[in-house]
Amino acid sequence: MQPALGRGRAYPVTVTGLTLEFTRELDLPRAIVWDALVDPVLLEGWLADAEVEPRVGGGYRLRWIEPDHLAPFAGEIVRMLPGELLEVASPNGERLRFDLRELPGGTRGSGCGLTIGVTSVIEPRFAPGVIAHWQSSLDQLEDLLRGRPVDWANWERDRRASWGDHFDRAVRESSH
Repeated sequence: MQPALGRGRAYPVTVTGLTLEFTRELDLPRAIVWDALVDPVLLEGWLADAEVEPRVGGGYRLRWIEPDHLAPFAGEIVRMLPGELLEVASPNGERLRFDLRELPGGTRGSGCGLTIGVTSVIEPRFAPGVIAHWQSSLDQLEDLLRGRPVDWANWERDRRASWGDHFDRAVRESSH
């Protein structure tokens, strides 16, 4: 018997130089997860204030709300296969890649495997903060998909501890 999809499972994080990869198994279909990657209203419910032109060549701009010390991301969609792949590149070499694959199970007949690749221009020593940001954001995505978008006005109260847990785990794992 397979373990249930969702937050209770251990999810691998791969750190290669300045490229990080995050994988989650979500219990909703790819189409629903896809919408949360390209719809600015849904993006704000889990990730950032967003402006998206969902087409190859379209803009993909994210202004992080919390933690608020992160620089905005401004890129262009370079590859897009609706429901399967979204790849965004910025002029300074940063990249975001979202790969979606269908999984059996899920609450609506199928689930979604989501892999996010993040290529950043930061030094590797800052990787624990980036890992904490994306792991926390993926937790927030799971909550959004269950009808609970982030209450950004209360992020410190509601989410900072979870972010800190992800940060501490990333620091421990990077010291091995």
